[in-house]
Amino acid sequence: MYFLIIYHPVVTNSTNLANDLTRLEIHENQSLITFDIKDLYINIPVTETLNIVNTKLLQNNDTQIAHQILTLLKEVLSQNYFTFQQRIYQPERGITMGSPISGLIAEIFLQHFEDTNIKHLLDTKNLAFYTRYIDDILIIYDTTRIRSHTINTYINNIHSNITLNPTYEQHRSIDFLTL
Repeated sequence: MYFLIIYHPVVTNSTNLANDLTRLEIHENQSLITFDIKDLYINIPVTETLNIVNTKLLQNNDTQIAHQILTLLKEVLSQNYFTFQQRIYQPERGITMGSPISGLIAEIFLQHFEDTNIKHLLDTKNLAFYTRYIDDILIIYDTTRIRSHTINTYINNIHSNITLNPTYEQHRSIDFLTL
């Protein structure tokens, strides 16, 4: 039986994701695993993400424009404050949850993370399906090609800042975004 292989490095909303998931056929030799990215925002490597942004900017802009945009972005990210119980805090690392720019910075880092470390698993058919909604990941994999432990070990050794907590399929089902 054939099925559609979908790669969603970015899912814009849960409705589109739910529609994609309802059309999937999961075969007997396939299993599900989900991952939750632990403490995403505080673990985003800001300097590394700025380097990713710089590389992408230089692909489509001249050096001066790339430098100006990067300088502005660094300034915005240096003002990394948040309030809690009427007190102002500045985290020691990562980005602030709730800042208008934080979602974009996290998305830039995660798309790069996926493009450089996950996409080839789909290309080699070790994973049949991969999707992410913010910090929740759903993977469908072929149990005859790869084991869940192998996926977990691989995905958790990609980046020292990023820890992914797995949830394994039980009784041919799994909770994912309460869909």
